[in-house]
Amino acid sequence: MRALPLRRLPPLDAIAHALGPRGRVWLDGEPGHPEGRWTFLASDPVETRVARFGDDPWAAFDGLEGEPGPIDGAPLDRGAVPWWIGWIAYDAAWSEAGRLGLRAPARHPRDALPVVCLGRYESLIAVDREAGRGWALGPDAEALRERVERASARPACRAKAGAASVPPRADHRRAIERALDAIAAGEIYQVNLARRWTAPYAGSPLALWRAMREASPVPLGMYLERPDHAVLGRTMERFLRWDRAGRSLWTSPIKGTIARSGRDDEAEAETLTRDDKERAEHAMIVDLMRNDLSRVAETGSVRVHAPLRVEPFRGLSHLVSTVACRTRPEIDLRAILEATFPPGSITGTPKLRAMELIEAEEPCARGVYTGALGYVDRAGGVSLAVAIRTAVISGESATYFAGGGLVSASDPEREIEETELKARVFLEALDHLRRQNRD
Repeated sequence: MRALPLRRLPPLDAIAHALGPRGRVWLDGEPGHPEGRWTFLASDPVETRVARFGDDPWAAFDGLEGEPGPIDGAPLDRGAVPWWIGWIAYDAAWSEAGRLGLRAPARHPRDALPVVCLGRYESLIAVDREAGRGWALGPDAEALRERVERASARPACRAKAGAASVPPRADHRRAIERALDAIAAGEIYQVNLARRWTAPYAGSPLALWRAMREASPVPLGMYLERPDHAVLGRTMERFLRWDRAGRSLWTSPIKGTIARSGRDDEAEAETLTRDDKERAEHAMIVDLMRNDLSRVAETGSVRVHAPLRVEPFRGLSHLVSTVACRTRPEIDLRAILEATFPPGSITGTPKLRAMELIEAEEPCARGVYTGALGYVDRAGGVSLAVAIRTAVISGESATYFAGGGLVSASDPEREIEETELKARVFLEALDHLRRQNRD
């Protein structure tokens, strides 16, 4: 296997268009962030693994131990190159409710989309956004390079989108109040509740993806197109990164949000870090993630690094900590996913009771939202982001969820406003498409 440098680097959307729609993927880095240097684009997976609701969701990951040998001439090693790319729906957890120990029954139907979708990509384009250079990687590197170098300038990409609708604020307020009652009664300490926006949509999913990229620069974006749906994630939250050879595993949960004006990041960061409610919410999730990682960690290796740091993004800033460990020698991908999924930052503490409360209070199944997006790398490790700020296009509609964590100090009105702040990337992207169609 080899890597060939691109002699001409077309715009990213021109590369995506040249690759074609069959299984098209776009893993999106954003320069300037440690996670965001590289962008990968590919299409035409040579193999697909899918799990439906009720299946064992982790069977798709069995046997994915990496490929032997280096990639000749590659600017990065095998452990940084995607191989199996896809997503895990939040609903994969309800698919294995018995193993997890969930006592309440699932009350929402979950048969619209798979709960796991993975495609194996033998050839892809890697772009170093900082250096402004690109490579074709894989056994078909030469043909792939010629294909993308012929790409023209930014292609036309059209779609029609209607206005988004969302259930009334009063409905979400009542769900929040019931959750706060459960916290006051000692049933639970923290829970994440979400709302769903839905908009009529027709045309290319790439049009919405381009608009979302403009509205929300992030280090961990992912686009995945399938014949009957597309998943468009603009996420900034690292769920898991596992280096199989070095056995290092880490997660960077986000809990704590403040609107970002762009005028005084330092003052806004101080306000966020001093907010007792946000700190309490964050501390509980960090502790939950320490517990999850300890299930696969060598004894004594779990550590918290860079706690309570503030990371700014367009329109908002978040509180972030990193939890890391060294996995035991016998641990594989299945063991890691069984121990940690779904992400603790979007469920609550205790996790299982939080999931039962989410099922009772949210009006529909979450689907992909708050699952995981990413890839198994060519060395057999894994890179997954939490599926927040994520739209799903299926049939004639686009859906998007936004939520927030609740603790005893939460104010319902403030929590409702937080969901609307987080929905801006989707709403602004829809507005952009409508303006485009009027021009």
